[in-house]
Amino acid sequence: MELNDICNEYDVEDGFYECKSRLNRDNVFDWLKTVDGFANAKGGGVFFIGVEDKTNKLIGFEQSELDNEKQFFYKTVQEHIQTIPPIETKPIPYTIRDKKRYILKIFVGESQMKPVILKFQGMPMVFIRKDGYTSPATTEEMLSLSLTGTRPQFDLCTTDQIFDEKNFQDLYAFYKKNTGKDLKEKELASIGFFDKNRKLAKGATLFQDDYDGKDAQIVCSMYKGLTRGDDDIIASNNYQGNLIKEYYYISSFIEQRMNHGFHKKATSREDIDSFPARSLFEAIINSLAHRDYFITGSAIYVDLFKNRLVISSPGGLFGSPSENIETYKLDSFISRRRNTLISNVFVLCKAMEAKGTGFEKITQDYKDAKLSHKPYLFVKNNQFSIVLPDLTYANGIQANEDGYVLLQKVEKPSKYDLSVLAFCFSSYKSVKEITDHLGVSNSTFFRKNVISNLLDQSFLLKKEVGNRQVYLANHDKIERK
Repeated sequence: MELNDICNEYDVEDGFYECKSRLNRDNVFDWLKTVDGFANAKGGGVFFIGVEDKTNKLIGFEQSELDNEKQFFYKTVQEHIQTIPPIETKPIPYTIRDKKRYILKIFVGESQMKPVILKFQGMPMVFIRKDGYTSPATTEEMLSLSLTGTRPQFDLCTTDQIFDEKNFQDLYAFYKKNTGKDLKEKELASIGFFDKNRKLAKGATLFQDDYDGKDAQIVCSMYKGLTRGDDDIIASNNYQGNLIKEYYYISSFIEQRMNHGFHKKATSREDIDSFPARSLFEAIINSLAHRDYFITGSAIYVDLFKNRLVISSPGGLFGSPSENIETYKLDSFISRRRNTLISNVFVLCKAMEAKGTGFEKITQDYKDAKLSHKPYLFVKNNQFSIVLPDLTYANGIQANEDGYVLLQKVEKPSKYDLSVLAFCFSSYKSVKEITDHLGVSNSTFFRKNVISNLLDQSFLLKKEVGNRQVYLANHDKIERK
């Protein structure tokens, strides 16, 4: 069987569809550049996965294989593509020899914000699709893309849906719980919840009681150990719903599973929970208010580990540098709103402050904690994560090489490799800084035999700062636990 036997939907312009038998795990760059090219092309393009290239012969998947392929696609795109274009996936069933199989149709829409950048092995690249081929964009083409690209704010876009307070009972109840008052229609109108014709803004639809959550998915998981790589997953649940329901779901998932302990005192005891209630509240609301809702098919990930809680939202930290960041200084970031309306709804409901003090409150809750129990923010691969250490876990989070894991094997390894990469994970370091940190006396030998080997295999990235060379760990090849 061939593609046209089951699908006549690929009669798009010549060259704007591509077939793959499988998504290559060993060479993701091969198909990621096509995703990037589609995103930068007028009208986007279509992938058919499970279809042999050139012949259009159906290879297909079983249901479980189909799900794995889709998850791998979204995960890889989210890690390497900046800014994520509109993406829609559709399984197409067919029957052969009385067995049901599927191909996966993936529509990659034209991005409203151009150029869309592919970041691979630390190198930013831009591709464009034309005449059936994907090729690197020229300087002139990148300039043209930047001039034509626009990106309206997601939540302020107008819809054709008409406001009816009967459809927002969850929101009205949330407001009443937090303020003790009844929500008035005029208050919603004042923040742009709907326009003069009572048409809802896009962000408002995410608060409807029957909202299906397709643009606001969450995945909550609890792990027995310290990393996602641990075999024992205690719980893992997916949830979709309006933003109020999602807040309650995340809160319930964490509160039911976190530890509740106490410190003994001379005549009393001091109760202590894994995470301060206010910090937990601020972290959850922050993830819902500031995620990038343009990144379709993605999710907020709530990961509960033995020593910490990590809440990761799609999109970098709005208004902050795009490079990877790790810091304990949450209050050093100036708050900027990616989603004005959604944030205003939470402000109206007394769930956020207009001046943006959420990070400061979290910092205050942990002010007496030792360094290994300090919260921090991590921005990586087009997502931002708030990390809350578990106050009942004595060891906290150790900031050494044991807190990092190699994602690929180092060829011709040395005993220093992981220590070097861990030290260079958060910021660029010189060879002298590295050798001083490790207590190595022969910097020339170290540069030639350790640094050069890591550079050659792209475990380290290099740049010039004045008259010296400095190095940063490649986050595509090493990960913080």
